[in-house]
Amino acid sequence: MGDHSRIFDRFPQLPIELRLKIWANNLPGPRIVEIKCNPRSTPRVEQSNNKRIRCTSTSPIPVNLHVCRESRLEASRRYQLLFGDSTAPGGIFLDPLRDTLYFGSRKGAAAAETLFNTFVSLVKPEDLAHVRHIALNEVLINYGTQNSWTNNTARLTIEEILCQAYRYFVNIEQLTFVCDDENPIYSSDAVFIEPRVPNRILERRIREAIETVGDQQPRSKSLICNVQVIAAEPNCPKYDQSILGYEGTRRSFFNEYHLPHHEKALARLRSAWEALLAVY
Repeated sequence: MGDHSRIFDRFPQLPIELRLKIWANNLPGPRIVEIKCNPRSTPRVEQSNNKRIRCTSTSPIPVNLHVCRESRLEASRRYQLLFGDSTAPGGIFLDPLRDTLYFGSRKGAAAAETLFNTFVSLVKPEDLAHVRHIALNEVLINYGTQNSWTNNTARLTIEEILCQAYRYFVNIEQLTFVCDDENPIYSSDAVFIEPRVPNRILERRIREAIETVGDQQPRSKSLICNVQVIAAEPNCPKYDQSILGYEGTRRSFFNEYHLPHHEKALARLRSAWEALLAVY
């Protein structure tokens, strides 16, 4: 009886203007849409054992696109289905004015070092022209140092990244470089925030690259470049009953979800460091 009393079953009877406002208010804010490039299997491809690559994203699709026809039509005013290639239509919903395409460090069919180049080489130019905001993880950058465990030949310098952004994303307005993206726990409401400790080296190299490339790439509108980190939410999370679902502790939270040992250690170390910063 109590559950039924909380169900509002007269929504279809509301004026259409009010319903559309409710649907609009239910849309998410700016999203971080992480790009992945994975093999696509088709009968022709399977016979040749040469899998094609397609662009996908693990970012949740806005729920309004699944509720009903009315909510989908209203959501379609903001979200477009983009990033197809010559053989298949696009499969990623994006709000070009608010969402950010993120090229991260996650493992996949296309290595992180080549993810950006793979994406721009596959996607139709008219789809790339819709994008206003992109973000790249720091691991994609070639700093000019050689290490036995890195593949710098596949990475791009910041100058090359800027040139590629100007060339393929003709309407780009903001380019974000993401550092310290190692948190094993993320929510679907991830946001960009300022890093606790500024990355002065990366900031200096970005300024130098802008000065170098700026004269070669004249634009009517300047490109905003910044350095940020990704957080689950703008404010520091509090692991209390409302988050855990029970009266537990941070340690019991990690044990409950059976995180790998090294990820537990990283999370505990990060928590201890944040607590130390809060004291001083």
